[in-house]
Amino acid sequence: LGMAFGFTSCTDVTGTDDTLIVYTEAGFAPFEYISGNEIVGVDVEIMNLVGKKLNKTVKFENVAFDTIIDAVSAGKLCNVGAAGISITDARKEKVDFSNEYYTANLYVIYPADKATEYQVKTTDGKTGIYWDKLAGKTIAVQSGTTADLFAGDEIGEGGTIGGTGAKISGFDELATALEDVGVNSDVLIIDELPAQKLIEGKSKYACAPLYYKGGEGEADEPACDVYAIAVTKGQTELLNAINEVLEELGAEGIQALVNKHLGI
Repeated sequence: LGMAFGFTSCTDVTGTDDTLIVYTEAGFAPFEYISGNEIVGVDVEIMNLVGKKLNKTVKFENVAFDTIIDAVSAGKLCNVGAAGISITDARKEKVDFSNEYYTANLYVIYPADKATEYQVKTTDGKTGIYWDKLAGKTIAVQSGTTADLFAGDEIGEGGTIGGTGAKISGFDELATALEDVGVNSDVLIIDELPAQKLIEGKSKYACAPLYYKGGEGEADEPACDVYAIAVTKGQTELLNAINEVLEELGAEGIQALVNKHLGI
């Protein structure tokens, strides 16, 4: 899927090679998306700044999300994965991660006419959805994402909706997953900003944040994850350059990029 077979290996991206190849999945606005014939977004801008710092041309390749970590781990076709990637223990065994740069709440997209079936008022006064509202439901996710991992945990033995008949339906692309909501899937779980962007102008869908229900006397907890950039292990100079760019941007700079690509 869009792999850079025409390029030479970029294993030594911090050496003589003047091209830095970055794997992404360009259906995750505002972090990466297609505009015209090019991939743009927050992660693209971050990595372009890294390229300037290292005096390298940055080339983005659009691939299936669940291939990115293994490709970065191998370090042959690319050395960087930038795609709103969340840090997990399993992924840390394969790649190094940059500093965290964005925290995202998981959101549930559902048919707008079924709001009363899903929505609750959470302890922080927001309209949200508890995991147990998804009992027995078919949950669409983008394969290999944190939403996929979270849902798998909750459907598994001992999970909030384990044993209820709930199941996961995995998709390569979010747009295809959305089209399945209300058809073969009941809901779609993805991160907040992509969820809002995905249903923009589509009145048949609605979305709300996903929560873990607090125990007696405890507050409800939003389901959330944090983004970082994945780098081939051992690429210290590259990793340091990414962290320098993230530090220079800071939280305000990252948010400004998010706003820019949301059209705010």
